[in-house]
Amino acid sequence: MAFVIKNTNAPKSSPVAGSGQAFLDQAIHVTRGALVVPQSTTEQLFLVKGGRVRIKGLVGEVTTIMTATDPVMKVSSQKLDAAQTATVGTAVDVASTVDISSLEVGGFVFVEGDGTAAVKSNAGAAFIGTNSGQWVAPAGQIYITTTANNVTGQMKWDLWYQPLDEGAFVVAVSTATTKI
Repeated sequence: MAFVIKNTNAPKSSPVAGSGQAFLDQAIHVTRGALVVPQSTTEQLFLVKGGRVRIKGLVGEVTTIMTATDPVMKVSSQKLDAAQTATVGTAVDVASTVDISSLEVGGFVFVEGDGTAAVKSNAGAAFIGTNSGQWVAPAGQIYITTTANNVTGQMKWDLWYQPLDEGAFVVAVSTATTKI
């Protein structure tokens, strides 16, 4: 679990200009170990169980270099039924396609959560982009989709979240599992 103390710069009860209140912000961290990026198909990254969660951040890191032959990837979220065996409603792309060809070991893919293309960067730093990376995920699945059938790279994924419903939590899908 991560804790962050922030200053809101919201006025206190005193009239002193620029004064603010510190507050504690926390997030639960879940890691999905490195697996080969799927070949022109989908693959679950995480399952959200027991209710809705607020995703505070989702970032993938390349652990084996990506091939140079036009692999693109997007990240989606979809609600599942209570038994988590069937989809409910329509999937939402929280990050539209980004070209991950030749992404080096240590390169990052950051999901902004607003449906725009994921933000990619090489090993020097993870660019967070202009949006917060926060979004609400229903009880269901978070998964990636690729369009190339010759991807050889591997990625690991880190997700930070806050439960919105009592009993809600996120688990990593540790094996190559296609989406439901």
